[in-house]
Amino acid sequence: MGKITISVDNTSDLGDELYKKYDLQVIYFGVYIGDKLYRDDEVKPDDIYNAVEKDGVVPKTNAALEVDYRELFEEATKDSGSIIHFSISSELSASHSNAVRAAKDMERVHVIDTKNASVGIGILAIRASELVRAGKSIKEIVPIMQDMVGKIDTSVIMNDIKYLHRGGRASGLKLLGANLLKIRPSLRVNEAGKVVPDRKFKGEFSRAVKEWVEYKLVGSVADKNLVFIVHTDIAEQIVLDTIQEYKKAGFKEIIRILIGPSLTTHVGRNAIGAITING
Repeated sequence: MGKITISVDNTSDLGDELYKKYDLQVIYFGVYIGDKLYRDDEVKPDDIYNAVEKDGVVPKTNAALEVDYRELFEEATKDSGSIIHFSISSELSASHSNAVRAAKDMERVHVIDTKNASVGIGILAIRASELVRAGKSIKEIVPIMQDMVGKIDTSVIMNDIKYLHRGGRASGLKLLGANLLKIRPSLRVNEAGKVVPDRKFKGEFSRAVKEWVEYKLVGSVADKNLVFIVHTDIAEQIVLDTIQEYKKAGFKEIIRILIGPSLTTHVGRNAIGAITING
């Protein structure tokens, strides 16, 4: 039996340390700042903030290319190897269809639409890597991961929708109304893999985040072995308070992740989220 490779889009936001820890191969998206295209790992979130807030430039993301997927898949399937690739939701990017096209006629390539974003992608890749290390076969791992796709809960709350507005994902009227009423919107990834509005919170952001955490924890069916707390540039105390609430709720392992440039282009500063696996 050949080697089983696990790969993931870099929009999984796991970062170099976790990619290395779980032996994950990574496909990188692009980020346009003005007319210049960068690979996602060539820029930092601060570059996104500076472009928007100082230069008035709206960065845009660029899907991973079919040729990059093909190169990875061909290398991984040498010597009878197999590969499972975890892509960002097909509802959010063309990268999934690019990966599917790259895998055409390659029997030992399995492309899984995670129907998720950020660490909602990465948490699946980590679990697959653990199964490989446990000695599971490709035929055993693929159906397990396909079943897990619908069990990932990804939610984020933002201070405002300015970045969504600048990127064309929120109207001017919505922006004005949200600012006047101090609305702090939360978003979730639904079963179809779309990012949709969830509950709205009002008032000071730190208080809104606390109420959002309570909302997420009440009646939660999450597996309490693991939660990822993800965030962009935000007050440190808000992150620490959020982590503490998840500790109090009984979560055993809490991993903190700084959201990468691709997602930062959409949510901006002062965004924090939680990703769990439902039982």
